Amino acid sequence: MQLIKHHEREFLISAALIGIAFGILATWLVVMIKGDESILIVVAGILLAIGLSQQIMSIGLDAITLSLNGFISAWNSILFQFARQKPSPEWRFIENEASQIFIYPHIVYALPSELSGAKIGTAKIIQYLTEHSSELEYPQKIYDEEPSLLSFAQYATEYLKERLHVYDRLSNIQQRSGTVNPVVFVALGTLIWLLS
Repeated sequence: MQLIKHHEREFLISAALIGIAFGILATWLVVMIKGDESILIVVAGILLAIGLSQQIMSIGLDAITLSLNGFISAWNSILFQFARQKPSPEWRFIENEASQIFIYPHIVYALPSELSGAKIGTAKIIQYLTEHSSELEYPQKIYDEEPSLLSFAQYATEYLKERLHVYDRLSNIQQRSGTVNPVVFVALGTLIWLLS
C-alpha cells in the first residue's frame, strides 16, 4: 500500500537509483577485474552494465505498474458493485464513472478475496469500506448512511482517476525504457566481448 500512495516522481527516482546503482557497481567490477588486461572487455562490460541497468529500471517500474493495476482494478470493482446495488441517480453516476475506468486496458473487474462470492450484499461491502478506506487516504470515518457512503464513493472515484493517470504515465515510461535501448547495449556488449 505504501508503494501505491507515492507520487510519480518518487517512483521514477527510485527506479532510476536502483538501475544506476547496479550499472555503477557492474562497471566498477569489470574495471577492477579486467581493467589491465583488455580494453575491449572493459568496453563490453560497460555496455552490458548500461543495458542491464536499463532493464532493471524497467523491471522496477513494472512492479509498480502491476501494483497500481491491481489496486485500481480492485477498488473500481468495489465501487462498481456497490453502486449497482443502490437505486438513486447519484449512484448511477458513480456506476458510470466506474464503467469508464474499466475501459482502460488492463483494468479488470477483480473484487478482493474478502468480497468474492456469488452474492455480495451491501452490508459486507460497507464493512469492507470502513475497514479499508485508509487505502485511498480518505480523511473521514465512513458511516452506514447514504450521505457518508456517497461522499466516500465520489472521493474514491476521483482518487482512482488520479491514480489511473499515474499508472498510464508510468506504463508509457516503462514500455519506452525496456524496449530497444537495453537490447542494443546488451547486444553490442556481447558482440565486443565475443570478438575480444
